[in-house]
Amino acid sequence: MSVIPPETSSPLPPPPGSLAKRMFFAGIILCGFILLLAVAYWFWAAKQMETGLSHWVEKQQARGFEITHGTLALSGFPFVVKASLATPKIRSPEGWSWQTERLVAEAAPWSPLSMTLDLSQEHLINGLPYQEPAIRIQSNRATATARITLKGELLHARLQADDLFILREGHHSLEIASLDSTLGPLRPASGGATLQEFDITLNAQDVSHPELEKTPLKGPISQLQLQGTLYGDLPKAKLDKALHIWRDSGGFLSLHDASLRWGPLLVDARGKLALDIRLRPEGKLDSRIEGADGVVEQMEKSGLLNKGQSFGMRLSLAALGKNNSRGRHEINVPLLLQDGWLSLGPIALLPLPPLVQ
Repeated sequence: MSVIPPETSSPLPPPPGSLAKRMFFAGIILCGFILLLAVAYWFWAAKQMETGLSHWVEKQQARGFEITHGTLALSGFPFVVKASLATPKIRSPEGWSWQTERLVAEAAPWSPLSMTLDLSQEHLINGLPYQEPAIRIQSNRATATARITLKGELLHARLQADDLFILREGHHSLEIASLDSTLGPLRPASGGATLQEFDITLNAQDVSHPELEKTPLKGPISQLQLQGTLYGDLPKAKLDKALHIWRDSGGFLSLHDASLRWGPLLVDARGKLALDIRLRPEGKLDSRIEGADGVVEQMEKSGLLNKGQSFGMRLSLAALGKNNSRGRHEINVPLLLQDGWLSLGPIALLPLPPLVQ
């Protein structure tokens, strides 16, 4: 006799209202978890920025710098980490100081040690040697980007400014239409490299000053450009001591390209520079000079040379150089920095003071 199994009943589906409530509360919990995670992540990023900046300050203080400031306010949640620092002031061991009303640094939460700083406000540099008047720096737009490590080491920095004015009491202002400069990246000594490497670039457009109008070339310097690499570790010490140590350890600056465009004059130079025993620049640069004949012409027009002197200099230039593919006169001659003088071949041009007194 066969046994008929009892019928199994399938579970009843939850009422539609109950399922909707579960999904609603699950969504609330998920949103709360995401919000809590976002808040925790933002505060972690803010702490990373604060730690990196604190360690940078400690390193500068170890070198003898005095750093003071007002309140530090963190804001920007959730999209940016913004640090606003009131009345920062830095005083160097040599006595000069820098200060401004407020510094504002911003960073993305996922990269809190890569910061953008607004530098458009006025900056004051005081305490200069020989009781020189203070320098005030103003710009319509000035920003800096900087990347540091959690230990406060500067890896890379870039400054960009438009309509930059550098003012000194009792002096005419120096004006720069556009400035773009970078420091870094830092490459530590390793493998075949025995010295630390640090790149430097500078590009300034339309540099003008009333004193330039008194020169034969007149007008603004249309372009000043520099690309180089600094080799050697700069120790965490006062500037004069650090430069001595850097020089004695074999430190030098390799200029990959340095150029000047001023009126008819074009100068390109490259080479290696170091410091002598008195901390004056020394070295030899291979240079290419275009438009020297135009400079002679300008000097004749301004009355600095008479026709006879001008003719003699033109003959000398013709013997030293030749016309290039662009039809401009070109001279290839070394620029020497030696014994405290900058010389063009055998001709001394101007004295070179020590970098620090």
